[in-house]
This record gives sequence, C-alpha cells and structure tokens, in this order.
Amino acid sequence: MIALGLLTASAACHAAWNLLLKRTGPGGPAFVWLCGLLTLPVSIVLLVRGPLTTVWWAGVVSMALHTTYAVTLQKAYALGEFSTVYPISRGTAPALVTIAAVPPHPQVYVGAALVLTGVLILDPPRSQRRSVALGLAVAMAVAGCTAAYTLWDAFAVDSLQVDVLSYLAVANVAQIVVLSTIVRDVRGAARHWRTAVPIAVLMPASYGLVLLALSFASVGTVAVGRTLNVVLGALLGAVVLRERPRVAGLVVVVAGVLLVSV
Repeated sequence: MIALGLLTASAACHAAWNLLLKRTGPGGPAFVWLCGLLTLPVSIVLLVRGPLTTVWWAGVVSMALHTTYAVTLQKAYALGEFSTVYPISRGTAPALVTIAAVPPHPQVYVGAALVLTGVLILDPPRSQRRSVALGLAVAMAVAGCTAAYTLWDAFAVDSLQVDVLSYLAVANVAQIVVLSTIVRDVRGAARHWRTAVPIAVLMPASYGLVLLALSFASVGTVAVGRTLNVVLGALLGAVVLRERPRVAGLVVVVAGVLLVSV
C-alpha cells in the first residue's frame, strides 16, 4: 500500500501539470526546454552529490523517451480536448505495459481490463470527425510513449539499481543540451517562464514519486496504479473546465487500480 500512496500523490501532481499544459497551449520543444532549464540548478546539485556510474547512459535513454513523450503530449492537447486526450493516454498505457511486462499475478490483467473499460465509459466514441479521430490517434501515441519510458525506467531502477535523483538529474541535463540545439527563439520561449514554473516543479515531482513506487511494486502494478491520474484528471476537468465526467467510469477505474495495488 506504500506504492499506492506514492502513486496517489504522483497522480495529483501529474493531473495538475497536464491541466496547466492544456490551458497554456502548445509550446513545442521550446516549452519543454524552458521547463527543464528552470530546474537545471537543482539537477546540477543532484549530480554533484550523487553517484553517476551507470546512471549517465541510462538517464540519456530516459531523456530521449521522455522528450518524445512531452512533445507528443503537447501535440495531442493541440488537437483534442483534455477530457479526451488525458483519459485515453493515461488509461491505455497500463494495458500496454501489462502486456509487455507479463506480470506473474493474474489479477493485474483483470485490473488492466477494468481500467480500460472504465476509460471507455469515461470517454466513449462520440464522433467520427477526422479531427476527433486524429486527436484519439495522437493520444494513443502518447500512451505508447508512456509505456516505453515506464518499461525503461523500471529496468533502470530494478536491474541497473540507479540512484533515482541522479538518474532524473542526468535526464534533465541531457534534455536541455539536446533541445538547446533545436530551440532558436530563446527570448520568445523565456517570456513564458511564469507559466512554465509550476509545470517544471510538478512534472519531475510526479515522476520522481513513480520511480520511488517502483521500489515497492512491480512495473505492471505501478503502471496500472498510475491510472489514478484519470480519476483526478476527470475531477479537475469537472471543477476547472466545467466538464461532466461519468461517475460509473471513475468507479470502474478505481476498482481496477485497487485490484492491482493489493
């Protein structure tokens, strides 16, 4: 249940920064670069105090996966609504991880099935418009990115025994270096620093809690447990964006999360 507590805190942070990102609008790689730049001093301190050993190359791989995810997520929010993109991307990823990780406990499969069912209840297909279909396709691409970095980071924590804080720091520094070669309008990007600050804080906080949870539970359990984000995201959508989440879908998602977290 320690993992469940960590994942609940992570879900709150994750849903909050996604909502902020949606309201901010698409910023592309420049906005991702700015968020990383704002936390660079913290990353440098962590690198100075922490062991690097195998962390540096594992962190670079993680950086590539997370950067692809962040840019794809912005594209998804530019094409679709928060109440569509968030449940689909967060609810589908655990099923992909479950299939790839092949966890030993059958209840994880049942929990993943419940989560997917709950997501469909939360956001059933309502339109065949091309724009909606494209938004759903990009949301599924986000789910694929999420599954990829979840599996890799689980390998880094479990098999490589990386120091979590140093691992996150290496990934952040590497991201800044790579994106610095792409971002051209530095001053234009820097003008959005006030918007980027809360996202820059909540993003690493949410995933740092996930990495800690991987120390207490399997990757399949953590992946499905992360769909608590869907519930909190729906609640934020109802309060902030005045949307109407389907209670039945929320109940089914929670049931699936609890099933794989015990």
